Amino acid sequence: MIQVSGLSKQFESTKVLNEIDLTVSKGEVIAILGPSGSGKTTLLRCLSFLENATQGFLTFNGKTYDMTRVTKKQIRSIRMKLGFVFQGFNLFRNKTALQNVTEGLTTARHISKTDAEKKAHEMLKKVGMDYRSDFYPDELSGGQQQRVAIARAIAANPEVILFDEPTSALDPELTGEVLSVMKKLAEEGTTMIVVTHEMSFAQKVASHVIFMEDGVIVEEGAARDFFAHPKEERTIRFLKKSSIDYDYSI
Repeated sequence: MIQVSGLSKQFESTKVLNEIDLTVSKGEVIAILGPSGSGKTTLLRCLSFLENATQGFLTFNGKTYDMTRVTKKQIRSIRMKLGFVFQGFNLFRNKTALQNVTEGLTTARHISKTDAEKKAHEMLKKVGMDYRSDFYPDELSGGQQQRVAIARAIAANPEVILFDEPTSALDPELTGEVLSVMKKLAEEGTTMIVVTHEMSFAQKVASHVIFMEDGVIVEEGAARDFFAHPKEERTIRFLKKSSIDYDYSI
């Protein structure tokens, strides 16, 4: 579904990503781990063209793009098939939960208001938030806001959803409700790329795990093998310092 080759990103003299290769198959859940500053978020932002890559090629559904030469039309076409869930929710503060979900459907996809609201209610119900459809973000907890953000992302029927540390802004007691929604999406076969610090989620839900540091992929593999038999010394040290005892009822 997605293949990235030679992806690099440089900010002035700092190389944040260095020759990243990545393959994502339909239905996979890819967890990207690593210390802060390792390039994880920049990778997602380059995939969605929120950042301009310095070099690299992206193959998406059989079409290959030079990531340094994509047109606005091509970017729009790619984004129509991608969902993005940000760590800061990015909800419109002056719109209700329902309006936050319908906004993209009516403006970007030109769906009628009636159909958009029907779809939005379905997605809010899916994430357990339809009973709060008339509430504004300031009236919702962080976990509830993030579930609305997930409803917004899945309402457009994306082929891949990118999650950028979706629980990092949440109190631990609110983390479980978001991870449970993500687990449900994974069980339904949703293709996801998830930057996360939640080791339990990566261990129990991800099909493939990538460990990054200093802009490169240090190690990757099937989730079970990655956690049971890490090969690189840096990966071993990272996992020893990271707790994987959290359950959050996943």
